[in-house]
Amino acid sequence: MAERKRFRLFGRRKEVDETEMDFKALASLSRIGTATTIDKRTGAKTGAATGVSYSLIRDISLKSEVIAAIIRRCVDDVIGNGYRFQLADGVERGNPADLERLRMFFKMPNPEDMGDEWLESLVYDLTLFGDAYLELDGTGDTSANDGQDWTFGGRLASIWPVSADTVEIIPNERLPPPPEMAYVQTLNGMQRRFASNKLLHIAKYKTGRGYGISPIVPLLQTIAGQLNLSNYINEQFTGTLPKTILNVGDISNAEMKSMLAMLEQQLSTGKSPFGLVAVNGGTGFQTHRLIDSIKDGQHLDLLYYYREEICAVFGIPPMKLGWVQTGKMSNPEQQLEAWYDVVESFHKRIESLINHRILPLLDVEDYVFKFNTIRPSKEKIMAEIVKSRGQAIAALRQEGVISVNEARLMLGYEVLENPEASDPFYLSPKLSINKGKDESGDSEEVITVDNEDGEDSVTDSDGDE
Repeated sequence: MAERKRFRLFGRRKEVDETEMDFKALASLSRIGTATTIDKRTGAKTGAATGVSYSLIRDISLKSEVIAAIIRRCVDDVIGNGYRFQLADGVERGNPADLERLRMFFKMPNPEDMGDEWLESLVYDLTLFGDAYLELDGTGDTSANDGQDWTFGGRLASIWPVSADTVEIIPNERLPPPPEMAYVQTLNGMQRRFASNKLLHIAKYKTGRGYGISPIVPLLQTIAGQLNLSNYINEQFTGTLPKTILNVGDISNAEMKSMLAMLEQQLSTGKSPFGLVAVNGGTGFQTHRLIDSIKDGQHLDLLYYYREEICAVFGIPPMKLGWVQTGKMSNPEQQLEAWYDVVESFHKRIESLINHRILPLLDVEDYVFKFNTIRPSKEKIMAEIVKSRGQAIAALRQEGVISVNEARLMLGYEVLENPEASDPFYLSPKLSINKGKDESGDSEEVITVDNEDGEDSVTDSDGDE
C-alpha cells in the first residue's frame, strides 16, 4: 500500500518512466471537480465534493435490505462464473510464460487477497457508487511530501482495492500528468495523494469528466418511503411480513380457486394481518394474493411499488431476489435476458480496464482478460455456431482448401509447430486411411509363409513374393 516505503536492492529506487500523453490545454469549459475549487486563502488542494455524500449512500445501503440484496446479487452474478485468459485478436500463438505469469498474478494480486476479493470490492463499489478505485503497487514507486504524495513506477507488483467513499478528485482542468497529484484519499483524519498513474478510476454514467452516478441518488425519496412504511408496519405488528412461495404444479382453475379461498381464510384469521403468498402453477408465477386487513392491501401494494422501483433503477428483476413480479416482465426468460444485459455491461467495463490499464504493466500483449458468460441463450447460440462451423471446417479440410492450423485458428486454438500442419493438402491419419481404401478398393490379402531356412516371406493374393 501507499503507507509502505518500497526500495530496490541496495536501497536504490528505480527511476519512474515518463508517461507519454498529450496534456495540451482543452478548449471546453468543463473541468474536473467543478463542484469545488482550490482554497485561495490557504492554497490547500482538497478533493472535489460529490453531489451526494458517499458516506450517506453507504449508510443507506446497509440499512435497506432491498438495496443490500440487490448489490450482493449483482456482485455474485458478475464474478460468479469466473474469468479466463484467451489469445488476443490476430495472435496465432501466445507465449506460455506470459500466460503462466498472468495466472500467478491474478491468483494472488496482493498478499492479503484470498480469492478475487479485489475484484469483488471493485464490482461492489461500482454498483453502489458508480465509482471504483484500484491502487497500483509498483516496484519503483516514489513518494514525496513526507510520504503523502505517491507516484507509480517500475513493474506492477500488486493491486489493491480502495474504498470509493474515501477518495476524491483534486480540482483541475484535467487529470494532470505524474508526478502532479490527481486524487486525494482521506481516512480517519489522514490524507494520501496519488498521481493519475498510481490510482485507477472507473466510473459508470460519469457526469462530465468527474464522478459517476450512483443508482441510489434518484431513489432517495423512494428508499425513504420504503423504510418509513416498513418501520411503521413493524411498529404495529411484531415480526416481519410473512412471505411464502407455494409450488402446486399444473392444477385446474376450480382447484386453484378453492386453494386460494382457503389461503385467504387462513391469512385473514392469522396473528398477523399482513401476508404474501405466491402460487407457482408450473409455468411460472401466475397468481398471487395480497392480504391486508388494515388498508385493504394498500400497504403491501405500496411496498410492492417501492421494491419494483428500486429494482428497475438497478436493472435487476425482482425474480433474481426470489420475489414475484406481475405484468409484462413476469416471464422469467424476459427477466433473465434483461438482467444479463446489465451483467454483461459490467463485464465489458471491467475487461476494458484490466486489458488496457493493468495487463500492459505486466508486459503481456498476447492474452486478454475475459469474463465467462452466464447467459444460457448465448451459450446455446454459440454451441450451434461451433457445431455448424465444425461441419464447414470438416468439409474444407476434406477438399484440401484449408490447413490444420487454419482450422485450429477458426476454432480458437493455438497453431501447431509441425510444418505439415500448415499444408492444406496434408491429410490427417484418419483421412489418409479413408483415402487409401477408396483408391485401392478392397484390401489385398496378405499371406505369410515360413521358408525352410527359417525366414518369413510375404506374398500377395496373386502369388508374387
